[in-house]
Amino acid sequence: MTDAMLCDDEAWDAFQRRDRAYDGRVIAGVLTTGIYCKPSCPARHPLRANVRFFPDAASARATGLRACLRCKPDEIGRERVAVARAVALIEGAEEVIGLEALAGQVGYAPHHFQRLFKRATGVTPAAYARGVRARRAAAALDTEERVTDAIYEAGYSAPSRFYETAADRLGMTPSAWRNGGARN
Repeated sequence: MTDAMLCDDEAWDAFQRRDRAYDGRVIAGVLTTGIYCKPSCPARHPLRANVRFFPDAASARATGLRACLRCKPDEIGRERVAVARAVALIEGAEEVIGLEALAGQVGYAPHHFQRLFKRATGVTPAAYARGVRARRAAAALDTEERVTDAIYEAGYSAPSRFYETAADRLGMTPSAWRNGGARN
């Protein structure tokens, strides 16, 4: 067993399906080739008898296996760190950070980082930033006396940018929200 929640049969099934959801949860070591892969590796599958599962890459390396050059299982941690850093940058930014600047700060090409971020979070960096600004706006509407002050406090460059999507994001007009309208 690789861990308490993941038995070898479940790990093998994930490996056979090339299931990205299991990347980082289990590592497949191929004893005949001496390599270890993540479950989503696009390489041809070995025979089941030649595969052993490990909870992490360090455990696989400890048995003398080396990382697959095709799926690069050691980069899973690097990708997670990059996404976590990008999330922190987005949430801490006063103004919107463009994709190129964000990707550059975490060490990836913009197009590749966009795919990586979306795979990890389910949304693009721009959509995530819009959600952060919408949460800030909702909080600012509760504390600021004027709606316009709340809009600028949330990081919008102009009221028109906020009003474009305010009703969809808040479920009501900003002034109704500020006045304590029915909230979901």
